[in-house]
Amino acid sequence: MKRILIALFASTLMGCASPAFDHDNENVSRNKGAAGGALLGLTAGALTGDAELAAKGAVAGAVAGGVAGTMHDTEQARENARNAETADALRQDNRSDAEKRADELEAELRVLQLEQQIAEMKAAQDDSAQPAE
Repeated sequence: MKRILIALFASTLMGCASPAFDHDNENVSRNKGAAGGALLGLTAGALTGDAELAAKGAVAGAVAGGVAGTMHDTEQARENARNAETADALRQDNRSDAEKRADELEAELRVLQLEQQIAEMKAAQDDSAQPAE
């Protein structure tokens, strides 16, 4: 029985080094919850000294942790989808055609004003650069 307990404990610890715990994985909370629950159940059973109880505790802990982690993963996926929709809506131009045209005309008017100011500045420079006769 001790060998079974040691094998179960070792396999659970090896699972903790798994790439399934990467933050890019969409089930990261489920995986962490299951591994944490299994370790907790296994440890509680091992403290009693009963290998069968340790194995049952590891299974029960893994299931409970996995379910809790899955609920968290689901909520995170929903939150990510809401954030993506909000960001997409903010990127869209919701102005009417009249508003867009008015903005274009204002921009064209501003360009004409700037061109006129540049022409006046060049004329002023040319006047000051010419020697007095």
